[in-house]
Amino acid sequence: MNGVETTFDIVVGIDASADAELALRWAFANAGLTGTRIRAVLAWGPGGRPRVVDDISPSIGVDDLEHAALQVLHDAVRRTHPGDLAVDVVERTVYDAPSDALVEESRDALMLVVGARGLARMRRMFVGSVTARCAQEAPVPVVVVRGPAPPEPDGRPILVGVDGSESSLAALRWAALQAGLRRVPLRVAHCWLPEPPFDPACLPAFDPPAFDEAVLEKAARLTLDTAVEQGLASRTDVAVEAVLVAGSAAHGLIVAARSAQLLVVGARGRGGFGGLLLGSVSHQVVTHAPCPVAVIR
Repeated sequence: MNGVETTFDIVVGIDASADAELALRWAFANAGLTGTRIRAVLAWGPGGRPRVVDDISPSIGVDDLEHAALQVLHDAVRRTHPGDLAVDVVERTVYDAPSDALVEESRDALMLVVGARGLARMRRMFVGSVTARCAQEAPVPVVVVRGPAPPEPDGRPILVGVDGSESSLAALRWAALQAGLRRVPLRVAHCWLPEPPFDPACLPAFDPPAFDEAVLEKAARLTLDTAVEQGLASRTDVAVEAVLVAGSAAHGLIVAARSAQLLVVGARGRGGFGGLLLGSVSHQVVTHAPCPVAVIR
């Protein structure tokens, strides 16, 4: 297919994997709430196209491969399209590597939605290389979807992690929008360590200052309350629950996500290196969280 006019679509990466179809189902549900168009994209460049494209193509000719790619894409859309939902869908095939194609397609999009793992994955990998690069480089919010399928209706909260950084405040605002669309609570979490991250007994030559857990908790609560005030000052349409989670940021959010329908994080929080495209916390939750994860820039 030829070029797509500039619009704000939800771009979804398709590769005939089960996770990609979960991503498409998630995108359909979101599009139904917002009236947004879906742009389903399948890349079929050398070394990056789904094997099923080669399997159903009568030859390795470019025209036959493109036709086969379109058929694989169309079948995926047909299988996942909710029959009772009026959502416009553009089916687009791109002759390029999957990560390059999806990052480029996302430049004029509202968001990019991908499955956690594609077909070309190693069994021990928790997140695919294409997914990781999309989360690192796409200029729009990236939603990484993994199973199992959510309950219907899904009244679980949207969970967002905050640390006071501008990135986390952007994530908070985006999460509030999603909670409002779904009419579910917004759970705002700040993770903190009630104990120092080292054992003073292991450092006999070092005399650390005394740690007062109550003081640390008060500081953590101030960070949380300030983030909520700054990020949600004008919103009154969402029920907000602000919670402190004891533990490291990544582990705390992964555990808290067990009862959430979506976890939202900033691409990079406090303490990261300026040159990093994706922070360690966001990378870990994308890799290990039990629910879909949205990474916000």
